Amino acid sequence: MNVHKVPISSLSSPSILNNSDFDIRLSALGPFESQPHLAVAVSGGSDSLSLVLLASHWAACRGGKVTALSVDHGLRAESRLEVEQVKKWMRIKGIDHHILSWEERKPVSGLQAAARNARYKLMTDWCREASVLHLLIGHTLDDQAETLLLRHEKASGNDGLAAMSEIRETS
Repeated sequence: MNVHKVPISSLSSPSILNNSDFDIRLSALGPFESQPHLAVAVSGGSDSLSLVLLASHWAACRGGKVTALSVDHGLRAESRLEVEQVKKWMRIKGIDHHILSWEERKPVSGLQAAARNARYKLMTDWCREASVLHLLIGHTLDDQAETLLLRHEKASGNDGLAAMSEIRETS
């Protein structure tokens, strides 16, 4: 399975990413099957909502479809309401949506890293079970810059300073 990290907006001068631009960017990350079924991570933020809408149009133009995946980490009381709201938005757009819940015991330290690992595991497990080959995750260039700065502060070296790769293959 391939996890694709799709840049959604620019850092210094945000621009509108239209369907044609998205087509070029996503097609460059392929190859994709002739009628692609893509999973898209959707948190409810502007980057993931933009990504799922663009991906849905892209897949439909190829006879495929998109399934939105949202993770309820259960870390805040309102988290379930937030993913339920995303489900309503997806229903309005005619996009299939699944809520995945992180039900494991939460660690006392390293919570953010554990939550990120759980999120990726839940989504990749869902993709495997549903025979979906591609999971799209939206990141803004601000996210990329933040990753770069955090890695620089930890003296990651050249490999760490490469930031997030666009494609990550998983087994």
